[in-house]
Amino acid sequence: MRPLSDLLRGEFGYIVDLTDKDLISQLFEAGCFPGDLIRVIDNDPERNFMTFRLRRQVFHLDRAKASTVLTNPVSYYFCLN
Repeated sequence: MRPLSDLLRGEFGYIVDLTDKDLISQLFEAGCFPGDLIRVIDNDPERNFMTFRLRRQVFHLDRAKASTVLTNPVSYYFCLN
């Protein structure tokens, strides 16, 4: 498991645990729950925020708060032959 803040651009991950109480209520109200698959759109270490997509919604999250979201990274392997 890795924190959401450690996922790189284009990586996918399932939300496993949320540890920040304030963030939990914000994400629940937005329809984001443990077990949901997210895709990181932008995670530049130079910035204080990151962007990820959940279903059709785009979220901007402070990197410090993103480090409190534990994810299980997913990798896909495509073979076109």
